Amino acid sequence: MEPRGEVFVLGLVLSIIVLVISILISIWARRFTRSIGDYYVAGRSIGAVNNGLAMVSLALSLTTFIGLTALIIEGLYIAVAVYASFTASFIGLMILAAPYLRRHKSFTTMAFISERYGSKTLRYMSVVVMLIVSVLYLAGNLKGIGIVFYFLLGVPEIVGIVVGGLVVTLYVTLGGMYGVTYNQTFQSIVLIFCLMFPVAIVLRALGTAGWYFPPLGYGDMVPQMVATVPHYFLPMLEHPITYIAIFLGSFFGIIGLPHFVMRFFTVRDAKEARWSTVLCVFLVGLVNTTVYATGFAAVYYMNTAGVSIPAAAYDYMVFILVDALAGDGWLALAVAGSVAAGLSTVAGLLMIMGAGLIHDVYGELKPEVDDEKKLKLSYLAMFVVGILVILFSLNPPEFILKAIMWAFGIAAAGLGVPIVLGIWWKRTTKQGVAVGMVVGTLIGFLGWIMIDYMGMNPVNIPFPIFARYLYGPLGWIKVTVLAVTFSFILTVVVSWFTPEPSIELKRQVDEMHGWKDYDEKRYNSKILPVVIVALSLFLLFFMTWEPEPGTFPRMEGQEWTAE
Repeated sequence: MEPRGEVFVLGLVLSIIVLVISILISIWARRFTRSIGDYYVAGRSIGAVNNGLAMVSLALSLTTFIGLTALIIEGLYIAVAVYASFTASFIGLMILAAPYLRRHKSFTTMAFISERYGSKTLRYMSVVVMLIVSVLYLAGNLKGIGIVFYFLLGVPEIVGIVVGGLVVTLYVTLGGMYGVTYNQTFQSIVLIFCLMFPVAIVLRALGTAGWYFPPLGYGDMVPQMVATVPHYFLPMLEHPITYIAIFLGSFFGIIGLPHFVMRFFTVRDAKEARWSTVLCVFLVGLVNTTVYATGFAAVYYMNTAGVSIPAAAYDYMVFILVDALAGDGWLALAVAGSVAAGLSTVAGLLMIMGAGLIHDVYGELKPEVDDEKKLKLSYLAMFVVGILVILFSLNPPEFILKAIMWAFGIAAAGLGVPIVLGIWWKRTTKQGVAVGMVVGTLIGFLGWIMIDYMGMNPVNIPFPIFARYLYGPLGWIKVTVLAVTFSFILTVVVSWFTPEPSIELKRQVDEMHGWKDYDEKRYNSKILPVVIVALSLFLLFFMTWEPEPGTFPRMEGQEWTAE
């Protein structure tokens, strides 16, 4: 997509308004911050509606506007798997983690893991995993804001990165979790409005009967789509393990993403945590199906209007369609929505990074320091982290969505597994968690370094036995299966052969589930760990299954060919 070549005044004005309002909200919210608890978890006073909207803004990052449409257009059936898995992951979050994490009353994911397993070492290890995940997740979002400023507003990319980064850093530093929460609520409303309304106008221009409700607006295009691009509706064309990898990364990754988990420590009680997740699931599903309709409309538009759009521009298809079929006013709204989406995700990540460094590292190394000094240091830490993130974003990974999917996989193996087992299996030990966390994180992180950073072909990376099965254009996704399954297996097996946790540690499990008394047999069954290990081993075996020639396409070099 070529830059507009001139400043898009209306879009720039609306974007500036979003930025200014974000700062004003944090200045207003600052008056509520009187303690370290206020700064990190908003005094645990946030209601379900506010928290649900804040979670939406974390889920719907800038990839909602930039990245997902390209996946829909090029990935076809894979896009359905991503959407279905991502939506299901929130249901898993609600059932497996949300209310129990709130009852634990920690500040962060890292604090939960440390306190649940009685280990300061695990706290520091969790902080390292958190930083890896957060940097990968952050990498594309500030860069994306820069891209929006460059291509759509006519402003140099570096200006967008620096301005967007400074605004987020300022309002996170000033307002703490209160400022972040109310900003994310505001930004969620903006991004939902600024996506659904312009897309509705696009669908109306294409002549769809259900244009007024974008998730249903592409129904009229199906017959024409079947005729022009029949391959779009083909069934599963990848090895099933690819879809399983996407599911595992989404399902356990969302539980492991520290900036998501941190939201559950801000609500009033477990009931509010559960209902905020319900609201989040509904709104995320609504927006994701709208984006799916946008990708669908793009394929239809290109094939029926004779318009040729290069693949490199598919990331920006929301803006291209709105510009071509809706006009400048709607495009300005879409641009403002994308800026809001980018800001909200960056804010949540900066918050967890600052909390991890001050609360989970400095606070443990210097327990004698009072809360007032920690609060002052928190302001400084947030500002410094924000500046470092801006500098890193000047040279981020090339593909935004790919970096985020790697982050999900690493979060699932390194943090999601210890959280789920810590809630549901009393016998989990700190030794088991340490081994599982290290191995799972290393598999995911080294996979990213070798495949994405160093550009190695997945089948050539030094992963014993399994590398040869990482074939195909999405071979790198299969690394998530290795990371998550090895994390589960090692955590369970090592826990089984190491001394049981103390009753005080195991008592936390009953308390998280709302029991007032302690029962050794609750959540301590031998069946659960056996099932987990059996399923994990089955997935590893299934990964090595090679279908009959021609069953699935393979990637040889850069071309699609049948075996």
